[in-house]
Amino acid sequence: MKSGGLTLVIILTLFFQVLPVRAAEKYAEAGWRIRFLEAAVTRGDRVRLGEVAAPLGEMPAGQWEEFAARELWPSPPEKSRPLNMTRPKLQEAVMRTMPDLAPYCLFPGSMQMQRGGALIGKDEVRKLVEREVRVIAAGLPGEVTIKDFRLPQHVFLEHPGQELVVESPRRMEAGRLSVRLFVRESDGQIRQKLTGTVFIDCFADIPCAARGMNRDDLLDHNQIIYKRMNLAGLRGNPWDGRGGPWRLVRPIPVEQVIYSMDLAPVPTIRKGEVVTLLYEGKSVRLSAQAEAMSDGMAGESISVRNLQSRKEVFGMVRDAKTVRIAARP
Repeated sequence: MKSGGLTLVIILTLFFQVLPVRAAEKYAEAGWRIRFLEAAVTRGDRVRLGEVAAPLGEMPAGQWEEFAARELWPSPPEKSRPLNMTRPKLQEAVMRTMPDLAPYCLFPGSMQMQRGGALIGKDEVRKLVEREVRVIAAGLPGEVTIKDFRLPQHVFLEHPGQELVVESPRRMEAGRLSVRLFVRESDGQIRQKLTGTVFIDCFADIPCAARGMNRDDLLDHNQIIYKRMNLAGLRGNPWDGRGGPWRLVRPIPVEQVIYSMDLAPVPTIRKGEVVTLLYEGKSVRLSAQAEAMSDGMAGESISVRNLQSRKEVFGMVRDAKTVRIAARP
């Protein structure tokens, strides 16, 4: 009896070990799988397969409805943080609750579950961010492309009154852009803060030096060529090709980008130029030749040296040839 009983146990054990494998072979031949989700919302006291998984491939009519109704394990507590299940824990739970389908299931690295509320998936999160960024990026010059989204994979909402909003970026420029998202209540209160980044390519025609130019050279439009470039690869803000007249504050090699920081307005009077030093009083008007000791724009005060007396005084630049000293009251 003892020998016969042991044989029966062994046979039953082997039967239940082989059964899931045979089931998996049968379902594999049908050409479909069951894929568990990375995030899901449950509604009842127990998790149903249809809430946490989706079919892949072609199933016979009514087959998924039957599978989807299967109860697996208890749902997370209400009004609690999402429950995280690692792949090994998820596989173990599936083997315990539906061993006939377990060999046929595909599992993510982990799965988060929340009881009640709503789930915003990664595709919707991306659409929200892309829509907001594209509106602001419309102000960039050239052709804009948004890529390399590094955003939350999903966002749980506690109840229908909450919404996910994207904060408008404070500064928009090509390259890596930080993005902030908020879970907001209907009264405006912020419940959760999330962050992410996107990368913005912006291709535009950028002014470059047609030939090598030196410091203090005056910028002439005949010395400029335009090259199609990605602003994301530049080390600063390129000159927009407008304004002037300009002078260079550093040398620029041939075909190199002309940046805004490379340019300064051409001063009305430049250091070393000979100007007329004009003194105007109530009843007297005197003038003398003087040397400008620094650059100066119209309306600025600069130091000049009287070429006769060699004395330095300060005066206000009136035009390209005149520095005026006002009479004391």
